[in-house]
Amino acid sequence: MEQRQKDYYRTRKTKSPEAALCEERKALIRDEVVRLFRKLAPGSDVAVPAIRFDLKGRAAGQWRLRAGQETLRFNPEAFVLDWHGHFPETVAHEVAHALIYRRHGARRVRPHGREWQQLMQAMGFARPRATHATPLTGRRMREYLYACGCGHRPMSARRHYLIRERGYRYQCRQCGEWFTHIRED
Repeated sequence: MEQRQKDYYRTRKTKSPEAALCEERKALIRDEVVRLFRKLAPGSDVAVPAIRFDLKGRAAGQWRLRAGQETLRFNPEAFVLDWHGHFPETVAHEVAHALIYRRHGARRVRPHGREWQQLMQAMGFARPRATHATPLTGRRMREYLYACGCGHRPMSARRHYLIRERGYRYQCRQCGEWFTHIRED
């Protein structure tokens, strides 16, 4: 967590979403991950991925593979706002991704395709969902103001970088003029 975010939580006297999710519920999530792995990947030497509660943004959960290391990440805000809407379905959703990878490897298997749906049904979810409806606070991206013939338009930080550093050019779809950056003071 960046220093500014830590300072924000300290001055606002509010808990970070990670801190708001109590240890008891984190333990329930961890136990459910272990239970699902033992149920669907029988064997005494089944390695359970690392579990973290540091996901931010609009996703409730994420299975990730980096440098051969699997990680299950969960968004604590999702579980704090709607425990019954996310436990155990979001946990099972991410475990299913991990098990699909273990069964099929890096082969082209759709993330929420037939294999994933069958695995979710085997876990007891008759109609598995790939998305949730909990209104989470998404990441706020900095926007840069650009102008064209028909007015001003905000551009994302990524597009701004591509324009400034890589020489990209974007053209307005309405008026056809090239966008120009308006300097911020």
